[in-house]
Amino acid sequence: PMELLMFGALISAVDPVATLAIMGSSEVKCDPLLYSLVFGESVLNDAVSIVLFHTFADENKRNEIYTIQNIPATLLNFAQVSLASLCIGSVVGLTCSFIFKHTDIRTYPKFEIGLLFLFAYGSYAFSEALHLSGIMALFFNGLILSHYNYFNLSTTSKVTAESILSSMSSLSENFVYLNMGMGVFTGRFKNWDPLFIILAIIFCLIARLLNTFPCSYLTNLWREEKITGQMQVVMWFVGLRGAIA
Repeated sequence: PMELLMFGALISAVDPVATLAIMGSSEVKCDPLLYSLVFGESVLNDAVSIVLFHTFADENKRNEIYTIQNIPATLLNFAQVSLASLCIGSVVGLTCSFIFKHTDIRTYPKFEIGLLFLFAYGSYAFSEALHLSGIMALFFNGLILSHYNYFNLSTTSKVTAESILSSMSSLSENFVYLNMGMGVFTGRFKNWDPLFIILAIIFCLIARLLNTFPCSYLTNLWREEKITGQMQVVMWFVGLRGAIA
């Protein structure tokens, strides 16, 4: 059962890289609401999937029979790791924003960009050192920095940091897919089960169907700008297995 839970946590990661690249094109003229929904789900879902996977992996290492009595402890561990990682990422982000706002470091763009990257990596490294989720800490650190610290940066640092981060993001995604593609032809994946692959795809689509439409319906109950049926269909199909999975 634990292997199945690990696989479920892993395969539930949503990372619609290709979809967002198409939606972000000026020629497509995608609705901003749809883009925000897909992007927001992908980045938050990846962080949660990684934490949940590691939680199940730690339980699996104990070599104990997993019963229903173990579920509360697993959920508590997941909540503790998530909350602690959130706090670390937020505190580091707020500290960085405070320093950038109340110092004259913006007059030295080279050091400004370097310090920005060090604070971001610091939240990740500190969380990992405490056996928490570095990915989730980095995610919330990025949210804080983008909301509070962006306006503290000099014009040069804004342009440079955005270009560097965008390039690194694209390169990382390409390296992941390149590594996976080379693995197929170099014999790294030796055991294939076509039936398992087909069933996994079918059940992923069914599970996504049972999540996307009911959640959208509940959200529309108090939203002024409704999530239309066409948007919900797009959100259903863009739940591709990406770099994280």
